[in-house]
Amino acid sequence: MSIWSDLIKGGAEGLFTGIGTFAKDLRTAITGEAPLDPNKRAELLIQAQALEAAAVEAELNFAVRMSEAQTAINAVEAQNSRLFVSGWRPAVGWVCVSGMCYTFLLKPILPWAVGTVAALSGMQVIMPILPEVPMGDLVVLLAGMLGLGTLRTVEKSKGVNSK
Repeated sequence: MSIWSDLIKGGAEGLFTGIGTFAKDLRTAITGEAPLDPNKRAELLIQAQALEAAAVEAELNFAVRMSEAQTAINAVEAQNSRLFVSGWRPAVGWVCVSGMCYTFLLKPILPWAVGTVAALSGMQVIMPILPEVPMGDLVVLLAGMLGLGTLRTVEKSKGVNSK
């Protein structure tokens, strides 16, 4: 049937039926696909949600396995008798601690201390500008070393025992 025959046949109802038919025909002509049955659409939506849930679960499982593998590597490295192998993690930790100590303690207190000593001794001291430490990089490095990422949250959501 055409929009014109529906219009002639049924007045307003025919008009809406005709417009609906025209819209479906137009969509089919543009996309090359017939409209989906609502039941088929719901079934495909359920399948898509199931695939998405499976992908999220696979990602979480991967993160847990990576964490477990890294923990095993850390244990082996820590038991090594060579300082170059077993000492790199503490060395990086001390670099982070030193940088934070400099940024939060030494840099603000040093100019005050030097100025106070100079004033008490009657000397004039020109304090050089102290360099900045890239705290963003240090915090990222320290957070990674301390395990402050999301892996523990993943472990908790998967029910991994903390002992």
